[in-house]
Amino acid sequence: GIIMYVFNNTDGSTGSGYSSKGNQLKFGIDNKWYKADFLGYEGAAEYAASKLLEQSNIMEYVPYQLEMIAYNGHSFNGCVSNNFLQPGQRLITAERLYQAYYNKSVKEVLEKSSLQDRIPKFVEDVTNITGLENFGKYITILLEFDAYILNEDRHFHNIAVIQNEDKSFSYCPVFDNGAAFLSDTRNDYPLEKNTYGLISGVKAKPFSNDFDKQVECCRKLYGTQFKVKQFNMKEAPAEIKEIYGDKVYTRICEVEEHQKMMYPEFVSDDIKPVSFNDMFSEEKKETIKNKIHQKKPRSPKL
Repeated sequence: GIIMYVFNNTDGSTGSGYSSKGNQLKFGIDNKWYKADFLGYEGAAEYAASKLLEQSNIMEYVPYQLEMIAYNGHSFNGCVSNNFLQPGQRLITAERLYQAYYNKSVKEVLEKSSLQDRIPKFVEDVTNITGLENFGKYITILLEFDAYILNEDRHFHNIAVIQNEDKSFSYCPVFDNGAAFLSDTRNDYPLEKNTYGLISGVKAKPFSNDFDKQVECCRKLYGTQFKVKQFNMKEAPAEIKEIYGDKVYTRICEVEEHQKMMYPEFVSDDIKPVSFNDMFSEEKKETIKNKIHQKKPRSPKL
């Protein structure tokens, strides 16, 4: 069966700085998710991001393929991915976790803190609710990857955990990177503008609008996490050229080349795979589960 979702700005938007970009058409059919391009070349960005993740130390990520999407007599470029949730699992965004446990948005809980305090407070809150003890490392790898691909849309509905059938929690694979690589050609990054001129204007989310400040802050607390192999973006996305044309293809390659120079510390030939869900043994999982059931701040309405 088809579930149609048309997401718009009112969906999960929590005020300025925390709201999502755009009215992207998203729908699920036969355990696959389809996302149509809305502001530019989100599908190409998503595809390029997953090609990079393939070469990185991140084991849990969602592979995306490019896809033509027909809807209501129109056809769109876009991307498709498999539904990564197992039966009985639910995706719970950071925003919904806070609403359920604190009856407040993440922004309301964190806005009085400085950046230095905001990140550890957020990590501590999520760890307390979910028992996911490596959440600090997880958020670091996410924000480092965002800085590398210039993903400007990592708001608190784009950071999520998975709730299992037994009410324990798991880490969520890295997904939803369509706002990377200057993909918003409609509003912010028209294709005729110079790539390098645009790069410096990209604003980060969700803790600071400065990618480097977020990453620095995370690294001081949790260490550098993200690593990617020497990788030539020009070889990977030949399909991007076919579907989106030379300009988009060239721009994605230029952004990746530029970011590689900006962050040489991410690039390494010696990659040790990191799997967040294997970071603890069964025994540890049991104690975590028991801990969750003992201390409930409020019974969550999830």
